[in-house]
Amino acid sequence: MSTHCYIGAIRPDNPHLVHARFVLFDGHPAVVLPTLATIWANHHHHHDTTALITAILAHDWEYLDADITATIRSPFPGQRPLPGVGMTLASEVDPPEPVTVFPLCHARHLDAGWIYLIDAGTASIRVHTSDGTRVATYHLDNCLHPGDIEPGERPGRLRPAAGVRR
Repeated sequence: MSTHCYIGAIRPDNPHLVHARFVLFDGHPAVVLPTLATIWANHHHHHDTTALITAILAHDWEYLDADITATIRSPFPGQRPLPGVGMTLASEVDPPEPVTVFPLCHARHLDAGWIYLIDAGTASIRVHTSDGTRVATYHLDNCLHPGDIEPGERPGRLRPAAGVRR
């Protein structure tokens, strides 16, 4: 069974309102964090956090994969690869779904195991559980290579976010 997630961003003027996209497969932090960091660092984004957010918010996703190319084909009609980002979930036949917008306090009503919020100002990702509780914050640079991650910041083992009590 796959782990669904939402990946999106918040605006500094309203930090409790999330703008996000659904990702069907591989939504666990051990997969999502290094994948987002690689998308951010590679290809046309080159450490541009705003471009990363724009790319993610452009579609709902079957899965994200920084190594995907235009030659990859989905077995499902209408889905298409976005090179360097992933395989879209939306069909080319149907109109695209709008960005999902929700108050973070209502996250428990979503069908998702995790919620990831990209902060353009700090080039970091806030990791939230399915009920909206923030459990960790990672800088995108630290998620690129396992050897670069500070002790206690390994994506497979979430560290509590500042000010979060366990």
